[in-house]
Amino acid sequence: MYSIDDAPAELAEAVREFFPQEEWDHAVSVAYLESGWSAFALADTTDDSHPCGASIGTVDGVPVTAELSVGWYQINSCNFPKWTWYHLFNTRHNVGTAHLLFATRGWTPWYFSAQTLGLL
Repeated sequence: MYSIDDAPAELAEAVREFFPQEEWDHAVSVAYLESGWSAFALADTTDDSHPCGASIGTVDGVPVTAELSVGWYQINSCNFPKWTWYHLFNTRHNVGTAHLLFATRGWTPWYFSAQTLGLL
């Protein structure tokens, strides 16, 4: 588990703005596992045969779908089809969206990272 003080300053500032203090260390730790603390991390598993949401397999029995995941929290832009996906490279947009997901679903949107950290 990482501390908020270990995180890059830009990420730490946004986490402090959006997340409750008791979640700061969890939030930066999830971001590290998702992106290696890279604001410009991009995971695109879509292609002509596998558009957003198409099944591409399972990992440890968990179904995995094609996605276009962006930034610190690897926000799956497929879940926000009306948004311009590359805006998620903006730190406040990415962390704010992560908080929106966290506020409604806890750490489950980052299932594998949250499992690794013992948050689920």
